[in-house]
Amino acid sequence: MLQGKKDNSRLFISESFLASLVIFIALAMRISHVIFTTKLNPLAGNLVLDAAIYDRWAKALVWGGDPGSTQFMQAPFFPWFVSLIYRIFGPDLTAVRTVHALLGTLTCGFIMASTRRLFRSSTAGILAGTISALYLPAIFYEGVLAPATLILFLNSLFLFLMIPDSRYPTGPRLLLAGFILGLSVITKPVALLLLPFAIVHLLLRIRKFEGGVLANRKREWAAALRTLSVNSVILVFGLVIAMAPLTIRNARLTGEFIPLTTGGGINFYIGNNPESTGFYSVPTYRGRSLGGTPEEQNRKMHDIASSETGRELTHSEVSDFWMREGIESSLENTGKWADLLRMKSIFFWNKYERANIESLDFHRRFGGILILPLFNFGIVAPLALTGIFISRGRWRRLMLLYGGVMTYFAAGVIFYILARYRLPVLVFLIPFAGAGAAGILKLFAGKQWIHATLMVAAFLLIAKLVNTTVAEDTPLGESQNLVRLGSIYSAQGDRVRARASFEEAIKIYPQNRQAGKGLELLGFPAEKK
Repeated sequence: MLQGKKDNSRLFISESFLASLVIFIALAMRISHVIFTTKLNPLAGNLVLDAAIYDRWAKALVWGGDPGSTQFMQAPFFPWFVSLIYRIFGPDLTAVRTVHALLGTLTCGFIMASTRRLFRSSTAGILAGTISALYLPAIFYEGVLAPATLILFLNSLFLFLMIPDSRYPTGPRLLLAGFILGLSVITKPVALLLLPFAIVHLLLRIRKFEGGVLANRKREWAAALRTLSVNSVILVFGLVIAMAPLTIRNARLTGEFIPLTTGGGINFYIGNNPESTGFYSVPTYRGRSLGGTPEEQNRKMHDIASSETGRELTHSEVSDFWMREGIESSLENTGKWADLLRMKSIFFWNKYERANIESLDFHRRFGGILILPLFNFGIVAPLALTGIFISRGRWRRLMLLYGGVMTYFAAGVIFYILARYRLPVLVFLIPFAGAGAAGILKLFAGKQWIHATLMVAAFLLIAKLVNTTVAEDTPLGESQNLVRLGSIYSAQGDRVRARASFEEAIKIYPQNRQAGKGLELLGFPAEKK
């Protein structure tokens, strides 16, 4: 098992050749997905909800105009990033997807290199890189106008910078790592939870601590803590440099001190109100819908919070109001809230990819790379959990991986589970998956049949649990996807496909009035039920 200081596993083929092959496969898969999405997917140019907001926001940054009402509620770095692409290539979604493909390929490389360094195993590194290259949800989200790909890239680069070839990261490297972490934070603020784990990681990486022999050596403890203090300051300084433009922008536009965004309280309420299911669902407040779009939610939640308090609230005060409402709702029925937390935990560790905008399962009907039997969460999570057990003897080296897993798991349980929100945990799970697969192979190669059989049995048991269906897309959600598709076909003049889409939508969810209206506009009145 991978518990010793060094795994001397060797590959039969040159490691550099295999690493290059993995990178080539990663890039080929992603470029192919860009091509297939552009050519085959009718949804490719149809932006809705968050994607439409990011597109509008990015265009406003380049050509002027209204960036929308959610610019304080949503993290801004992704639309800033997209605006840079638009400035260079024009408002071309294919250009965004191509940049995503390149970032996804680099992510595979960073995960592969970090895994090799962490586990001191070429086999684990190559296997982790292969899993990254062929991880289907990551490839899918590279074709979507959403921050998921950028977050994966930034987190993988942060991990790579924190795990140098040498024993301890240098000052400039730490400064850059902090800056990259800061960019991840202003892309999705939950990444800020990685900071304490990064500091503990630095503590455990100090040379003298590796043997755990300093408990009674006050002088050496003092020296180690001084080193830790200096390097922690450098790391935090880099993070602050990245976050500062957002804080300054918020203060300039609102007059408030808003370090990041005002979406924390709102999202907490969405995930912890009396009607919460564990997944994203349209929130309600005392029987009133709070809206199904970010703009509508932002407006209604501001109006209700101001009305309830009897005065006009600021952006941060609105967030605080909904945070309190979420906490009060949870404390009023702790039994129900505890069950909700339990269900969120199960949803997080389940294969099911829940989406509130773009559904991987729905997009697979259009063919391309998405129909291939590639890696998914149902394979990677069991391998990773097995790898966590196999590599438990080197926990000091792996603190940052543990921290990444706990960060995104905690975020899911605190807020709610969505496929694209869970995706960043893969940066920290895939190295364990590579180590798990390498560890099992090593047991078989060493003819440790009993241990190898037990590990395979553990993997299969976990896989059974992870792949057990605990939830499915709602009929309304599937029906709405078909209405969207039918509307696109109708706008293109393809009456045959439009009619088929609307009729399928009604078959799945007969109460879907939008589907019936779509048929009527085509001249095919829906049958009365």
